[in-house]
This record gives sequence, structure tokens and C-alpha cells, in this order.
Amino acid sequence: MFLFYLFLIIKTVYSTTTSPSSESSFVYDNQTIGLKKGDGETCMSVTFQVKILNEQNNNSVPIDFHLPSGLIKGKCAPDRKSEAKISSTIEESDGRTKTLKFVFRTEEMRVKRVDELRWQLNKVIYVEKFAGSSAVFESDNSSVIFSAPLTQKYVCEDRINVTLHSENFDFPILVMFSPEIDVQPYGPKIYLCERTRKRTLSESLQNRSTVFCGVVLALSSIAHIVGHMLRRHFMPHRKELYENLDRLPAIN
Repeated sequence: MFLFYLFLIIKTVYSTTTSPSSESSFVYDNQTIGLKKGDGETCMSVTFQVKILNEQNNNSVPIDFHLPSGLIKGKCAPDRKSEAKISSTIEESDGRTKTLKFVFRTEEMRVKRVDELRWQLNKVIYVEKFAGSSAVFESDNSSVIFSAPLTQKYVCEDRINVTLHSENFDFPILVMFSPEIDVQPYGPKIYLCERTRKRTLSESLQNRSTVFCGVVLALSSIAHIVGHMLRRHFMPHRKELYENLDRLPAIN
């Protein structure tokens, strides 16, 4: 009997120490939402502002969906080939609940003749529930919204719109991502989106061009002043004329 109880105690302790800890959600600076493992390590971080545009009846006024204000739930990827999910659910004063869910996965892609494992935000789901009924809108299965090499962060300073459709409704819903976009579901590095990268390069070239023009103008001004001084020095008759002008009495 003693050995039986000892076996139960050892089994309980072992299962407690070896079982994976569940993730906990967090909100940072009222902008970033994410998930942390039981040891406190951040396993997912998402920062962007979202607006929802319901295009029913040609509506053109989007509504803010403030992710940090909702109930944050999700699941981190236990390995590189597993899905990661995070969602925010907001309950309105009239009893209506709205949920925005983001699903990440990984896939090998051919990049410059090399197979590269990349993570992707390939699914956005919007669910609205009210008075016992619900409506579900999803992005296309073939769409890749964000993508970056595995373990790298995706950063974008451009607006991105994603269209969601429902099997039960004939109108779409538009999810509008406003800059700045900062997504890190799998790792600590940074990956700039193509449009931001091109614009950053263009701005850098413009700044260099501005500096170059300023230097040219400064050198031209200095050359003009030096040339004027040399003309006065090496042309005596002009030098005498300048000196006579200096001796003229002031006009009151």
C-alpha cells in the first residue's frame, strides 16, 4: 500500500513538472496584444490598428476595432510547423459581441532557388453574434496577408486592406490595417515589407540628394565670395574705386 501511494505521488509530481504551461495574454501600452508562455517568455506580439468596414448597403464608414480593449485569447505554436492564433472579443453595450481572429502558419517557399521556411498570416476571421444568431466572415484560403522568414518580425508602414466573405451573406466586410503594422508570431528579428522598404530607400535617396544640393550651394556661395575678394585685391583701379566709395560722407 505504501508503495502504491508513493507511486501516485511521484506520478503527480512528474506530470505537474513536465506538462506544458498554458499561455497568458497581455496588453502593452494600450497598443500591443500578445501571448506569453508560463515561463514569461513572449511567444506572440501583434501591434496594429484595425477598422472594420461593413459594405452592406454600400456603407462607406468604417468602425474602429480596438484590439487591446477586448478579451484576448490565443495559442502559440508549439513547434515550427504548427498554427498560431490570437483573437480579440469586444462586447458592445447592446449585447452584441464582435471577435476578430488572426491565424498564422508556416510554409516552405522558394526564394532565390533556396527553400525558405516562412510564417504567414493567411487567415483573418470576423465573427459577430447578436440575439442568438451569428455571422462569420473569413479571408480567402489562398490569400497571404503578411509573410516573413521564420523567427523574423514583420514591420510595415503602409495601409493594408483585407476582404472577408461569408457563405450566408452577399456583401463583404473589409478589415483595414492602419500603419504602423508590427507582427511577431515566431521570433525576435525584423522584416520590412516590400512597399515600406522601397519607400524607405526612396526617402533615404531624397535626403541624400537634399544634403548634396545644400553642399553644392554652400560651395558656390563660398566660391563667389572668394572670387569677389580676389578681384578687389588684383584689380588696383577697382580697389581704389571701392576705397573712394568708403570715404564718401554719409547722407543724412
